[in-house]
Amino acid sequence: MLIRFRLENHRSIRDEQELSFVAASLNDSPERVLHTNLPSVDLLRVIGIYGANASGKSTVLDGLRFMQSAVIDSQRTWEPEGGIPRKPFLLDKTKSSEPSLFEVDILLDGIRYTYGFSIDSKIVIEEWLYAYPQGRKQEWFTRDASEKKVFKFSRLLTGANKSIEALTRPNSLFLSAAAQNNHKMLRPIFKWFTSALILGEIDKNVRQHHTVKMLEKSKFRTAILEIIQGADLGISNINVQAVEIPELSKKMLNVLFAESPDMLDKLNKDSTIPQIWLLHQAKEPGNEIPIPFSDESRGTEALFELAGYIVEALESGGVLCVDELDTSLHPLLALEIIKIFNDRKRNPHNAQLLFNTHDTNILESGELRRDQIWFTEKDSSGATCLYPLTDYKARKEENLKRGYLQGRYGAVPYIQTPAKLVNGGGDGKS
Repeated sequence: MLIRFRLENHRSIRDEQELSFVAASLNDSPERVLHTNLPSVDLLRVIGIYGANASGKSTVLDGLRFMQSAVIDSQRTWEPEGGIPRKPFLLDKTKSSEPSLFEVDILLDGIRYTYGFSIDSKIVIEEWLYAYPQGRKQEWFTRDASEKKVFKFSRLLTGANKSIEALTRPNSLFLSAAAQNNHKMLRPIFKWFTSALILGEIDKNVRQHHTVKMLEKSKFRTAILEIIQGADLGISNINVQAVEIPELSKKMLNVLFAESPDMLDKLNKDSTIPQIWLLHQAKEPGNEIPIPFSDESRGTEALFELAGYIVEALESGGVLCVDELDTSLHPLLALEIIKIFNDRKRNPHNAQLLFNTHDTNILESGELRRDQIWFTEKDSSGATCLYPLTDYKARKEENLKRGYLQGRYGAVPYIQTPAKLVNGGGDGKS
């Protein structure tokens, strides 16, 4: 489970910001809080982030995406002399040249771990991993590029540390190199980034493909069907068939991937694409009508695309991050997804949901505790500030939707009406 995420100098985030799943001392819906074996650390399963357009809501999730990519790809695919593809805060020339920082606190099998790194555009400046068995801090390894002895390893971290250190490039992470060299003790940390941190892809075709792949396994298929059938869309089943790619499309794809041998090889091995039909219950009992996926409403498509990720997170106990949960979804469907993750019975593996949204109906639904609501707002310099509703000490009975729309908690756009509109569309002259 994710306890905290800390980041600095990434896109619109200039100064250090922290997102925390640690529950506050509230008497709101105690059943939504998971009591852990860590002292004074009870965790939330859901957090929603609100804010104006371009306030930095997506940047928080993008920070997790970058961190995941660095852990998975830095040793394997980043060019040795290519530097680091970070995105620092650009509105401050001084800050843009300073390091970017990323850190997570996670809970794995009852043990807390803190892993993080700081980077500039050329090298990894620092990297660290701490473990807290029985609540006591153990420094498994630290890395400091400014020191003569860059890496320091604890005797508790057994494995080929020195050999892997020699393979770790200045612009790649030790954790990434360790995973490539099958470091047994570090494998669970790496696996959290690859399997438990689930960032739904932006491209809808990729999301569709993900759900299609999940449908190939019977237990996932059943769970996906339950989500879609529970949405009352009249869908009774899903059919997926492999159809041959038309010759013209093959030629176009061959041109498109001419410089990507791996993709060309994959296209030549499998020249089919999945075609999806959703079976709708007809008026006559027992009669189902197949409708091509492309003819479905955007809301139905959006739920199908998200269903695979939801089931994956619920099954693995992972952290599902959804950018703009409300996009194309009916408010009641978005609310139902939140309910699933908040419910201990429907979410037995304690999966977590982190989402951003503009849907204020969720605020008045009572489905989010006050500590599950966070905001992003830009300051006068264009830098994102991330903060929880609990900073405002909102009362339990307070109308959160009204308070948010009235600007009581900040994080709403300041709308200036053009003078021409104020003056009835003229130039203001009589």
